Amino acid sequence: MNKLIVYICFYWPIVCSALNIQGLVNMFISNSLSQQLAYFNVLLIIVGIFLIEKDASNFSKTNKIWLIFYICYYSFALLASGVQGLTSGILATLVAPIYFIGFYVLLSDPDQLKPFLKILTISFVIASFLTIYLYNIKFNYGDPSILVSRIDRAEGVFGDANNAALVSLIAYILFDKVYNPSKNIFRACKILILAIIFYSVFLTFSTTGLFVFTVIFFITNYKYFTGFRSIILGILIVLLYIGIFSLKSQTKDLNLSAHQIHKIDNVINLLTLNLEKVDSSGRGDLIENILPYLYKNPILGNGVDFSVAMRGHNTYIGIWGDAGIFTFVFFIFMLVVYFLKTFTLNSKQRYFAMSILLVLYIFMFSLQTVINQPNLIVLIVIIGYIIDYSKSDKLRII
Repeated sequence: MNKLIVYICFYWPIVCSALNIQGLVNMFISNSLSQQLAYFNVLLIIVGIFLIEKDASNFSKTNKIWLIFYICYYSFALLASGVQGLTSGILATLVAPIYFIGFYVLLSDPDQLKPFLKILTISFVIASFLTIYLYNIKFNYGDPSILVSRIDRAEGVFGDANNAALVSLIAYILFDKVYNPSKNIFRACKILILAIIFYSVFLTFSTTGLFVFTVIFFITNYKYFTGFRSIILGILIVLLYIGIFSLKSQTKDLNLSAHQIHKIDNVINLLTLNLEKVDSSGRGDLIENILPYLYKNPILGNGVDFSVAMRGHNTYIGIWGDAGIFTFVFFIFMLVVYFLKTFTLNSKQRYFAMSILLVLYIFMFSLQTVINQPNLIVLIVIIGYIIDYSKSDKLRII
């Protein structure tokens, strides 16, 4: 494949998405230019598909099931939109599917997967570093100015704390697995960068993010917890909970705001399984608002992008609310298929793929944008190809 075409038509749009360049253009220049940039990037993907289509081969069978999901979703949701008379920005909802198809075609060439993983890793790591920087200068994406008042939570380049935590968690997994230095000095640098990425997660004070990080940390470091090393795992778990209770007793002395202390207490309640005291940040109320519409039209759904308009903050409920129960059941089936197929991989590939999927699946409970963001949907494409490429030594990439 022509490298210039790949860089212009595929790498630029995904870097632009990962760093939310569109959001910056919207804040500092104009909303119309921001929208033009978004659709220009989509046009680049479409053009890229036609330019490299002749070189495409080795298509992922696993990823085809996601294409079937898109067909199912739009068939039911468009019909529901017509029946319910719902008018929504259907074109905007096509952005993620177009990115999915574009990278489905691009990564059918196994030689493209390694460079793409490197580009994506660098983009996510930069986004996690920007999360720290923007928090320190008190920059709020909701207001294009440097704030004098205190910001309780880091919101990253997307202006949302949970989204920032999700991006940093993906950055942690990608950097941990993609960058494997041989020299001790570079290994030390790797540990330092991973620690900085964790700090970016911490600054979001995201209950979901901090909880998922503890799970992902043990999964990604599986090789250290076998045989005798499993004893170390037990010790680390004990130390983790000692640290939790120590943190709980000292939150009042850490110069944190009341909201930050509340979020830390929330994480502690979750890690200690004190679930009745876990605060869902009002997401339960948002789901309750959408449930009457779900019960009213459970089979057909309510139309394309209905859940986004209702701010449901839950991908699973959103799929059901948009396109009905059959699409929802197929969506759950598809996610299970992806996860089960990771068990066919070798241990290194398995825990990498499993970690990415777990992060996405768990955040789907608290975000409605997981499968709508181009920088996240391409992760599904990558996992599908890792699953299928792993069957051949020639195509093995992790």
